[in-house]
Amino acid sequence: MKTRLLCLLTMIFAISAWLLPNALAGEDTNKTVTYLIDYVAKSDLTFVRNGQDSTAKQAAEHMRQKWAYFSKKIKTPEDFILLAATKSELSGKLYLVRLKDGKESPAGEWLSKVLAEYRKKSSS
Repeated sequence: MKTRLLCLLTMIFAISAWLLPNALAGEDTNKTVTYLIDYVAKSDLTFVRNGQDSTAKQAAEHMRQKWAYFSKKIKTPEDFILLAATKSELSGKLYLVRLKDGKESPAGEWLSKVLAEYRKKSSS
């Protein structure tokens, strides 16, 4: 009985490990990252990098430059967010977004939510 259960669980994990990457493999990383950068550029938020305010267009351009710099390491949109939109490589400080009401939140978290919404819309 234990052997059968162990075999069943092993098969479930093996199938899951195979399905998840294959499900994500259909996603075009370049298209998704381009969408994220365009979304940033068109937003009405203030981006804070190393304590300095930036416009949305400036932030998008900076992300484009970091995307190019880290192009060999960026395989997924999550990689892009982590490497190009989360923190300064020089200071280690988190990038922030400032909403219209003045509240600030980490840019990586904000962009991860944008990515989740994009995927939700794309899958419907």
